[in-house]
Amino acid sequence: MQGKNFLKNVFHQPSNLAGLDIGNYSIKLVTIKKEPFSKKSLLSFAAVPLPGNASRQNIVDAINQVLIDLPISSKKVNLSISGPKIIMRYIILPVMKESDLAKSLEFELEKYIPYKKEEAVINYHILTRIPNNQMVVLFVAAERKIVQERIDLVKDAGLAPQLITIDALALCEVFKVLLPGYKGVAAILDIGYRLSKLVVLENNMPFFSRDIEIGEYDIIQMIADKMNASYGTAKGWACAGDEDKAKELTEAAKTELHSLLNEITLSFEYCERNLEKTVKQLFLCGGGSRISIVSGFLERIPNVKANFLDITQGFKVSLPPSMQGVNDHPSLLCVAAGLALSEPE
Repeated sequence: MQGKNFLKNVFHQPSNLAGLDIGNYSIKLVTIKKEPFSKKSLLSFAAVPLPGNASRQNIVDAINQVLIDLPISSKKVNLSISGPKIIMRYIILPVMKESDLAKSLEFELEKYIPYKKEEAVINYHILTRIPNNQMVVLFVAAERKIVQERIDLVKDAGLAPQLITIDALALCEVFKVLLPGYKGVAAILDIGYRLSKLVVLENNMPFFSRDIEIGEYDIIQMIADKMNASYGTAKGWACAGDEDKAKELTEAAKTELHSLLNEITLSFEYCERNLEKTVKQLFLCGGGSRISIVSGFLERIPNVKANFLDITQGFKVSLPPSMQGVNDHPSLLCVAAGLALSEPE
């Protein structure tokens, strides 16, 4: 097995490292610092939007800009990767020693990865034991060239990657801080610009996750097309929270909203049928969670209550001078905050 620091251990205590979230829409940088005599740590952040079809140089320039807006004392940052070429599996196996598990997985690799093992960065983590002398193992793999491209990109901005993990595990880290001691089965849906990440947890332990290829862009573009408006105008309507316009917006976006709803429902049914886990709450974050009609629509999932992951609930937020109000931004910061909380093994 390779890439010791690729898959981070979700059970370590928070650090003061910086989290750098390189998204399709924007670059977010978060630092978290313990405050003396305060229950809440201080979260500082900067965010810079990316142009459409951003080039590599556009991304490097945006990283440099967030570093100007939020200078950091160390060049070390934590990163994440996501997307269809990132393989993440939850495998149920008989209980065995970790050394035996490594050997066992070596023989199983072809079942889980669509590329040669020499071209992959691979790691795993034993999550928990379950009845019948079995255990749940989280297995993650990524093409080596994807990981190296992300490392080279950040180095070109003068930074040193300390840890590379996946968005799903970063979301678990921030969930633990925002909802400490949460008991029961819950799900996190991070609605990104072009991709949404779904993670299902029980008692802060992830046991299912997947990417859904529907994001903020798809929902707003459908509103724009159906209502004969520009993308910018449609986004303004979608995020304004105007109750008088909600019905019209929902009707315009219903195809994408139904697709998102169906993918989530199928995932929850899988968890209930195969893992005997029933999701009771769905927590939303990401830029797409600002679309006012989304949370109400997702409450159509039977017996599931939709809510929001609120960064301000767990941290004191230091607002950059360029930002007018934090209310427009906390939903964007969950992955970056989770990265800042992460520590290498």
